[in-house]
Amino acid sequence: MSIDLKKLFVELRLPVGLIAVFGALLLMFGVSLDKVVEIAGQLVGVWLCVGLLIDVLKYTHVVDDGTAGKWSAAVNLVVLAGIAAVLVNNPTYDFTNIDKQFITFAQFGTIVFGYIINVVGSKGVHGALSEGLGFTGLSLSKG
Repeated sequence: MSIDLKKLFVELRLPVGLIAVFGALLLMFGVSLDKVVEIAGQLVGVWLCVGLLIDVLKYTHVVDDGTAGKWSAAVNLVVLAGIAAVLVNNPTYDFTNIDKQFITFAQFGTIVFGYIINVVGSKGVHGALSEGLGFTGLSLSKG
């Protein structure tokens, strides 16, 4: 995965010149913007969690379909800032170990979210079939 900072800033409606300011601030602390982007491109688990987060927020109607790209760009920018902050404080930090934990969390979260979607969807289909087709005999309850 490669991160296009220009596209990310345009999606957030931020001036592209902020990339230069962001890069200059990083250099002031001895961190290269290229290094931050390189590390970010290797974080599979983090990006899986970002995608899962956006999907859950869309399902709960916190994020509208038309604004999901902006939310994703904002979270990506926060992740980049977090990577930069970690590199400022600990330039030799091993991001692969924490990314493995994010992968595990994303896998578990996807299973739970998928289960919730399945239960809600099945109930909706059952309701549509029993009401829409007039099948009242599908329910075994007395109510």
